[in-house]
Amino acid sequence: MRIATSTVLTLLALTLVGCKSTSGDGASPQSIVEATAAKNDGCTRLTLHCVQEDGSTKVCASTATERVGTASDPEDLRAMKSGEVVVMDEGAAVDVTVPIVQTDGKWTTVCGVTLERGDQTKEMTVERAKAIAKVVQASLADCCPNGTCCSK
Repeated sequence: MRIATSTVLTLLALTLVGCKSTSGDGASPQSIVEATAAKNDGCTRLTLHCVQEDGSTKVCASTATERVGTASDPEDLRAMKSGEVVVMDEGAAVDVTVPIVQTDGKWTTVCGVTLERGDQTKEMTVERAKAIAKVVQASLADCCPNGTCCSK
Protein backbone atom coordinates (compact mmCIF):
# COMPACT_ATOMS: atom_id res chain seq x y z
CA MET A 1 0.00 0.00 0.00
CA ARG A 2 2.87 2.39 0.78
CA ILE A 3 4.40 1.83 -2.65
CA ALA A 4 1.09 2.53 -4.42
CA THR A 5 0.50 5.68 -2.37
CA SER A 6 4.06 6.84 -2.95
CA THR A 7 3.75 6.27 -6.70
CA VAL A 8 0.48 8.21 -6.91
CA LEU A 9 1.93 11.11 -4.92
CA THR A 10 5.07 11.17 -7.08
CA LEU A 11 3.04 11.22 -10.31
CA LEU A 12 0.82 13.97 -8.92
CA ALA A 13 3.85 16.04 -7.93
CA LEU A 14 5.40 15.60 -11.38
CA THR A 15 2.14 16.65 -13.00
CA LEU A 16 1.98 19.83 -10.95
CA VAL A 17 5.65 20.64 -11.56
CA GLY A 18 5.19 20.12 -15.30
CA CYS A 19 3.06 23.26 -15.60
CA LYS A 20 5.72 25.49 -14.11
CA SER A 21 8.68 26.63 -16.13
CA THR A 22 12.10 27.29 -14.72
CA SER A 23 12.90 29.45 -17.72
CA GLY A 24 10.06 31.89 -17.10
CA ASP A 25 8.12 31.09 -20.28
CA GLY A 26 5.07 29.74 -18.44
CA ALA A 27 3.42 26.46 -19.23
CA SER A 28 4.75 25.36 -22.58
CA PRO A 29 5.31 21.94 -24.08
CA GLN A 30 9.07 22.57 -23.83
CA SER A 31 8.94 23.43 -20.14
CA ILE A 32 6.79 20.34 -19.52
CA VAL A 33 9.26 17.94 -21.17
CA GLU A 34 12.24 19.56 -19.47
CA ALA A 35 10.68 19.45 -15.99
CA THR A 36 9.41 15.90 -16.41
CA ALA A 37 12.72 14.56 -17.75
CA ALA A 38 14.63 16.25 -14.93
CA LYS A 39 12.51 14.41 -12.37
CA ASN A 40 13.17 10.97 -13.89
CA ASP A 41 16.61 9.44 -13.51
CA GLY A 42 17.83 7.68 -16.63
CA CYS A 43 15.54 9.63 -18.97
CA THR A 44 17.97 10.48 -21.75
CA ARG A 45 15.40 12.00 -24.12
CA LEU A 46 11.79 13.14 -23.84
CA THR A 47 10.03 14.39 -26.97
CA LEU A 48 6.55 15.47 -28.05
CA HIS A 49 5.47 14.88 -31.64
CA CYS A 50 2.32 16.70 -32.76
CA VAL A 51 0.17 16.93 -35.85
CA GLN A 52 0.39 20.46 -37.22
CA GLU A 53 -2.43 22.47 -38.81
CA ASP A 54 -1.11 21.56 -42.27
CA GLY A 55 -1.31 17.83 -41.42
CA SER A 56 2.42 17.29 -41.04
CA THR A 57 3.85 15.78 -37.87
CA LYS A 58 6.78 17.50 -36.20
CA VAL A 59 8.76 17.55 -32.99
CA CYS A 60 7.21 20.36 -30.97
CA ALA A 61 9.20 19.95 -27.75
CA SER A 62 12.22 17.88 -26.77
CA THR A 63 15.08 17.65 -24.34
CA ALA A 64 17.11 17.27 -27.56
CA THR A 65 16.31 20.88 -28.48
CA GLU A 66 17.98 20.62 -31.88
CA ARG A 67 15.10 18.32 -32.90
CA VAL A 68 12.35 20.91 -32.26
CA GLY A 69 10.63 21.78 -35.54
CA THR A 70 11.99 18.76 -37.42
CA ALA A 71 9.94 15.98 -38.97
CA SER A 72 8.96 13.06 -36.75
CA ASP A 73 10.73 9.72 -37.19
CA PRO A 74 8.98 6.68 -38.74
CA GLU A 75 8.41 4.97 -35.37
CA ASP A 76 6.72 8.10 -34.03
CA LEU A 77 4.49 8.30 -37.10
CA ARG A 78 3.66 4.60 -36.69
CA ALA A 79 2.52 5.18 -33.09
CA MET A 80 0.50 8.21 -34.20
CA LYS A 81 -1.23 6.26 -36.98
CA SER A 82 -1.86 3.01 -35.09
CA GLY A 83 -2.51 4.35 -31.59
CA GLU A 84 -0.22 1.62 -30.26
CA VAL A 85 2.91 1.92 -28.16
CA VAL A 86 6.04 1.47 -30.29
CA VAL A 87 9.18 0.12 -28.61
CA MET A 88 12.71 0.27 -30.04
CA ASP A 89 15.61 -1.40 -28.31
CA GLU A 90 18.68 0.85 -28.41
CA GLY A 91 21.12 -1.40 -26.57
CA ALA A 92 21.53 0.08 -23.09
CA ALA A 93 18.39 2.19 -23.59
CA VAL A 94 14.81 1.69 -24.72
CA ASP A 95 12.96 4.22 -26.89
CA VAL A 96 9.21 4.05 -26.24
CA THR A 97 6.67 6.10 -28.20
CA VAL A 98 3.29 6.43 -26.49
CA PRO A 99 0.17 7.99 -28.06
CA ILE A 100 -1.16 10.51 -25.53
CA VAL A 101 -3.69 12.87 -27.18
CA GLN A 102 -6.57 11.94 -29.44
CA THR A 103 -8.74 14.54 -31.19
CA ASP A 104 -11.87 13.65 -33.15
CA GLY A 105 -10.89 9.97 -33.09
CA LYS A 106 -7.37 10.53 -34.44
CA TRP A 107 -4.11 10.51 -32.51
CA THR A 108 -2.61 14.00 -32.64
CA THR A 109 0.23 13.81 -30.09
CA VAL A 110 2.70 11.11 -29.13
CA CYS A 111 5.36 11.20 -26.44
CA GLY A 112 8.74 9.62 -27.11
CA VAL A 113 10.49 8.51 -23.92
CA THR A 114 14.04 7.15 -24.05
CA LEU A 115 15.23 5.54 -20.85
CA GLU A 116 18.45 3.87 -19.82
CA ARG A 117 17.59 0.29 -18.97
CA GLY A 118 20.02 -0.06 -16.06
CA ASP A 119 19.24 -3.22 -14.12
CA GLN A 120 15.58 -3.25 -15.22
CA THR A 121 14.11 -5.64 -17.75
CA LYS A 122 12.93 -4.25 -21.07
CA GLU A 123 9.32 -4.74 -19.93
CA MET A 124 9.92 -2.81 -16.70
CA THR A 125 11.56 0.01 -18.65
CA VAL A 126 8.61 0.16 -21.08
CA GLU A 127 6.14 0.39 -18.18
CA ARG A 128 8.19 3.19 -16.63
CA ALA A 129 8.22 5.04 -19.97
CA LYS A 130 4.41 4.73 -20.21
CA ALA A 131 4.07 6.21 -16.72
CA ILE A 132 6.29 9.16 -17.69
CA ALA A 133 4.21 9.72 -20.84
CA LYS A 134 1.06 9.81 -18.67
CA VAL A 135 2.61 12.57 -16.56
CA VAL A 136 3.33 14.56 -19.73
CA GLN A 137 -0.22 13.92 -20.95
CA ALA A 138 -1.72 15.16 -17.69
CA SER A 139 0.49 18.25 -17.75
CA LEU A 140 -0.58 19.10 -21.30
CA ALA A 141 -4.23 18.69 -20.37
CA ASP A 142 -3.80 21.03 -17.40
CA CYS A 143 -1.76 23.59 -19.32
CA CYS A 144 -3.38 23.45 -22.74
CA PRO A 145 -7.17 23.11 -22.62
CA ASN A 146 -7.43 21.60 -26.13
CA GLY A 147 -4.57 19.16 -25.46
CA THR A 148 -2.95 20.05 -28.77
CA CYS A 149 -0.89 23.03 -27.71
CA CYS A 150 1.97 21.77 -29.86
CA SER A 151 0.35 22.89 -33.11
CA LYS A 152 1.29 26.31 -34.36
